[in-house]
Amino acid sequence: MRKLYRVAVLIGLLIGQMAIAQTAPFAGTWSFEGNDNGSSSNPLVAVSSVSYTGVNKIAVNPYTSGYVNLGVNVQNWSTSLCNQTEYVQFSVQPQGTAHVTLTSLSFAFSRSAQGPQQIYVRSSADGFASDIYTNTTSTSYQTASITLNGGNFINQSSAITFRIYACQPAAGGGTLKLDEIQINGSSLPVTLLSFTARPDGDRVQLVWATTAEYNADKFVVERSSDLGEYKRIGEVAARGTTNEQQDYRLIDSNPFPGINYYRLKQVDFDGTVHTYKLISAIIRQDEPVIAVYPNPANPDRIHLRLWNAEGTTVQLLTRTGQTVLGRLEVQAGEGDFLVDQPLAVGLYWLVVQTNSQRKVIEVLVR
Repeated sequence: MRKLYRVAVLIGLLIGQMAIAQTAPFAGTWSFEGNDNGSSSNPLVAVSSVSYTGVNKIAVNPYTSGYVNLGVNVQNWSTSLCNQTEYVQFSVQPQGTAHVTLTSLSFAFSRSAQGPQQIYVRSSADGFASDIYTNTTSTSYQTASITLNGGNFINQSSAITFRIYACQPAAGGGTLKLDEIQINGSSLPVTLLSFTARPDGDRVQLVWATTAEYNADKFVVERSSDLGEYKRIGEVAARGTTNEQQDYRLIDSNPFPGINYYRLKQVDFDGTVHTYKLISAIIRQDEPVIAVYPNPANPDRIHLRLWNAEGTTVQLLTRTGQTVLGRLEVQAGEGDFLVDQPLAVGLYWLVVQTNSQRKVIEVLVR
């Protein structure tokens, strides 16, 4: 029996500690409505503002009529060079433990009459080594729609940067016009860091931790004795959206004798349910449990958990060894030592004697 117990708990711990992932949509946009700031639809992914290297915005009226409302005008492209030293740059950055997968990049572009004749796009996914888009420009707006392929855009934990290059302007003052940059994809928070079930006499301590949450409303814990029918034993409010580790705890006060299977569900605000892998724990019926709970205790009584603790007697002593008068009232699995007079604040010794063991518990009263 003990060997089976150890194996079951070990399996439960190993299964519970497997990280589980869930995706959430992501869109980063730069609209150039009077500024270069970007916005993100997903708090687990941040976006940079647009920056300019080797080129600059027109000093007077940098934002004029664009593809949608306003767009930005970028000038001072070299008339003799077409290399990687002049570009418009923007990035996406996963937050905390989140990962990001990017699927597409789009933007609108045109030029002034004297502006660059050619544009191309590269990314940090390959160290800006190759083009992921090239096209000629015109004085009318057109749109670039780029599918982002390759493993370097999938499940990334660090920033991904994009650069738009332009060349062959008729004059350095000619402008490239950009508007409505958008990056689409999904975030992948590694949500469940651990989920464990630890037997504690006639109860089971259920503990779990998350590394990130997205729109999470609550966690629900269910129990089964046969992997068939599951019943809810409790729920805990989630933190909503966070990229920091969160720790949770729930006590199963009435587990089945023998093996218990537990599964954890995350319920989002929109009703979406994410079910995580099973863990298990075994309740042994032949081991006594003697514990004071809560500790610190109240001045009028000391509550005990007494499971498989037949023939229990209790003696309460002060730190100087004086006996405190009171009586023990016992019911199923529980007991209360009721004192004749309220206890003063301080430490006491509770001596618990059963048919099979003697235990001394330090009790703090406050």
